[in-house]
Formats: sequence, C-alpha cells, structure tokens
Amino acid sequence: MAARIETPAGTAAPAALGAMVAAVAAVALNLRPGVTTVGPELAAITAHFVAGPRIAGLIAALPVFAFALVSLATPHVLSRISVRTGLLWALALTGAGLAVRPWAGLAVFVIATFVAAVGAGLATVLLPALIRTVGDTRILVTAFTTALQGGAVLGFATVVPLSQWLGWQWGMALWAVLAPAAAGALWRAQRGPSPVALPGPATAIDPVRYLLRTGTMRLAIFFGLQALVAFVVIGWLPSVLRDAGQSAAAAGGHLALLTCVGLPIGLLVTPLVATSAHPSRWLAGFSACSVAGIAGFLVAPATAPLLWSLILGTGLSVFSLALTVITLRAGSAGQAVLLSSAVQGIGYLLAALGPYAIGLLRHTGDGWTVPLIALLLVAVAQTVFAAVVGDTTAAHPEDSAHPDDSAHPDDRQESRS
Repeated sequence: MAARIETPAGTAAPAALGAMVAAVAAVALNLRPGVTTVGPELAAITAHFVAGPRIAGLIAALPVFAFALVSLATPHVLSRISVRTGLLWALALTGAGLAVRPWAGLAVFVIATFVAAVGAGLATVLLPALIRTVGDTRILVTAFTTALQGGAVLGFATVVPLSQWLGWQWGMALWAVLAPAAAGALWRAQRGPSPVALPGPATAIDPVRYLLRTGTMRLAIFFGLQALVAFVVIGWLPSVLRDAGQSAAAAGGHLALLTCVGLPIGLLVTPLVATSAHPSRWLAGFSACSVAGIAGFLVAPATAPLLWSLILGTGLSVFSLALTVITLRAGSAGQAVLLSSAVQGIGYLLAALGPYAIGLLRHTGDGWTVPLIALLLVAVAQTVFAAVVGDTTAAHPEDSAHPDDSAHPDDRQESRS
C-alpha cells in the first residue's frame, strides 16, 4: 500500500493541485443553474401550474431559504460525516432535485426546487473548506468563483433557447447532468496519485455568537444584503424587462450578459482582492455599481437596458469577492466550514426576505417603481456595510471551536492507493 504523497507547509503536489482545481470548478458549476434557470422561465412555469404572483414569489424565495437553513445546519451535519461525503451528498441532492422538479405538479416542483437548493447551498459552504486544504488558495478561489459565475451565465443564456427547442421541462431538467460529472471529478481528486486529505467532522456552533466573537458580523450582514439584491435580480429582473416591452429571449439574454460580466471580474479581480490589504474598498466600489444599475432600471428601464445590465452585472459580481473574503478570513480548513456556515447562514436568512417581499410589493402596488425603490435602498445599505467589512485577517482561530482539522477517517483511508 503506497503512502500518500506529502508536500511542505500544506501545499498540494502539482498533480493533486490540478485535480483539485478541476474538482472545485466542476462542483461550483452546479451552484447556480438551479436558481438562474427559473427567472427567465418564471412566466411559463406559473402559467403551466396556473399559479399566481404569490406562488411566483415563493418559488423565487425558496432557494434563498434553503441556502440559509443548510448553511446553519452544516456544522451539525459535519459532526457526523466528512467534508468529502458532504460534497457528494450535496451533488446528489442537487442533481436529483433538478432532474425531478419539472415533471409533476406544483407541489413536486416546489419541493424539488428546495431539495436542489439545499444541495447547492451545502456545496457552497463546504467548498471553502476544500480550498483551505491546499496551499495555493488564490488559484482555487479563482476557479471556485469563476466556475460559479460561469454556471450562472450558462443557466441564464441557454434556458430560453433550450426551452423553445425542447420544451421548458427539458430546458430545466438537463442541468442535472452537471452533478454526476462533478462527483466524478471530486472522486478522482481524492483517488489520484497525490490526493489531498479533506478535513473531518466539525463542531456545532451558535452562529451569532461565533460571528460576534470573531468580529465577522458585519461581513455576514454585508453578505446577506448583497445576496438579497442578487436573488431579487435573478428572480424578478426578467419580469421587469418583460413589462418594459422586452421579449422572454431578450430578458434572458440581458440576465446572461449581466452575469457574464462577473466572469472576467472573477478571473482578474479576485486575485487582487485576495492580496489586498483593504478588500472593503473593493467590496464598496462594486456595491456602488449595484446602486447605479438599479437606479437605471428604476428611472429608464426601456431606454438603455443593455447599459444598466452591464453596470448592475459589475455590481453583482461582488458575490465572488465576498466568497473570497470569507475563504481568506478562515485560518484553516476547519474554520472555513464554521465561518462559511455562520456568514452564509445568517446572511441568507436576511436575503430570503427579498424575493418574496419584492413579489408582494409588485402584487399590491402598481408597476415596478416601489419594488425597485426598496431594492435601491437595500443596495445603498449594502454599500455602507461593504465599506466597514474590514481586512482579510484570519478570524480568531481560538474561537473556532474546531480543535481538530485532521482528515476524517473515511477520507484518510481513501487518500491512500
């Protein structure tokens, strides 16, 4: 039985690093299509199920609730299973939910959407822990954020053409194939000649107390506000554009363009933020673009939707920068689980109010003026909190309540050939 190849100072051997980059990117591709494919087809979905605006708001809000709940529950789950097992379960839930949801009634669609979002949320929390097992953090963070943005772009850009070609059910169900591909990439990364051991079980924490002890509460609030803005845009911007006279394909195209802006930003800006002494300045600058983009859609949605989409897309790319800051604030792989869980859990609880509240405002009001004003105020608050997030100094490791970052026995066994 060959021994696992060790590398100094926690840095992975080149073969292991390449396999891990592929695994991280493959898993990250699964994190957004389940959400981004709904917005452009929301009218068709609600028409098929004969559902009203309240149900549309519920469908838009469900993934965010799922992200919040699973983020908070992740340390409890990892007190019983390893990170690798957690990622495989996350991919299974995501793939199964996406494959099943279009083919039955409204209740099945809602439940399957929730299940797929639970899987995506679990993977989003666990990927920073996977990244922190390897010394080349910047490379893996860039792969993570770029692939996540890429999955969102693919969902926005292709769901309408696929639905027109195959029908909306197949246009949404086909995204399930990404999950088994990612599971295979993750399995190969752990079975290759130079595997990297993943951290084992985590310790359950009180997320609010943890954020207060580690000085990361402002980061959680900022994360929640930017997620609220992002998920409202993902869920409702196609409807804003449709009401402004755009076709369904054009609305989906604008969303794809809006998200596509995040790809070069993820590739070029993420490494700069990772090495910056003042990441809050980057976060505040990009958040200000969200303010400008929302203001454009509020004042003149039909005049220059392409320009507003580019500006708003620049602002929404702050999500990948926020994930970078979370990953770097964690001093170890074990702490990455706890910090990701607390920041994303509390943040998504805050964000979950957004899509449903905007739907109610649209249903009870006349047009999109009031909902967009409310969203604009949230974006302003996001910019304020971005400015006070702080630097990327590691959260206090003594408060992590995670005494052992060693590999779970299952992972240690599988890291030998």
